[in-house]
This record gives sequence, structure tokens and C-alpha cells, in this order.
Amino acid sequence: MHHQIDNALWQQYQQVWFRPYGALPATLYGAIISLWNPNGAKQTQAKNRRFQHLMYQAIKRRGYQMHAMWGANASLDYREFSVLILCSERTAARLAALCAQKAYYFVDDKQVWLCNTYNPQQRVQLGTSFRARLTYDALPNHNHAIVSR
Repeated sequence: MHHQIDNALWQQYQQVWFRPYGALPATLYGAIISLWNPNGAKQTQAKNRRFQHLMYQAIKRRGYQMHAMWGANASLDYREFSVLILCSERTAARLAALCAQKAYYFVDDKQVWLCNTYNPQQRVQLGTSFRARLTYDALPNHNHAIVSR
């Protein structure tokens, strides 16, 4: 199958910002994968938290080190709980598929690549470094990544 992500969504994914929960490793090499909204479908806060817990535990059982962060838009009013998983590029797509994500980010020290989980030909290096995409701004009260019910 082709599994191409449509251009509008692909462009949106390229505007990402990352807001870590805590300290990051000195050398960055691994995948940033959302643990929310599997298959691109918005969920309630409760469903996202359950899925996040299940995926976090599944990855942890496989022995990977993780660092929690938000993957967000510039204003942080759309954000998904994500993890930086210290892993190889080869492993990254498998973990993203496990987490039912269409795409993931791969960080290779300073560079960030946006990668389609199911189509390795659809990938792009983002124009700025990982550290330039970090923010520690306060989170707004509302989060558009969650369905309110």
C-alpha cells in the first residue's frame, strides 16, 4: 500500500514544537512518538490517558529509555503527550506502528526528521534543529487535541 500522508497534514506536522517534562539526555538520538490520538482520531482525555499508559508500559517492558514531552503547535493549544524513545532509526517505525501513529519524528543529535510510519519514502528533514524547536512556555488551559464530552 501507498500510505502517503496528505500534504496539508504533512505540512502541519512540520510546524511542531516540543515541550519536555524534564531534563533531556546530552546526546539526542531516537524517535519522538505521540502516545495520544491513535490512528489520527481525537480521543477524550480519559481515553488518551488509558492509551498513553498502555503504550508507555509496552515500550518500557521492551527495555527502552524514554523522556516525556509534549508535541505541540507553536501556541501549545494543540498538544499530544509524546515520548522521546532512545532507539535506532530502524526501530523507530516499528514503535510508531505499535503506538498506532501515522508519523513520528527522528532526532539525530541536532537534526529532526519527520517520517511516515508506513511509507519510508515520505520523510523530510525539518529546517531547524531540535533544540531550536524546544519551548518551556506555560501550557494554556485548553487543549484542542482532546475531544470534550
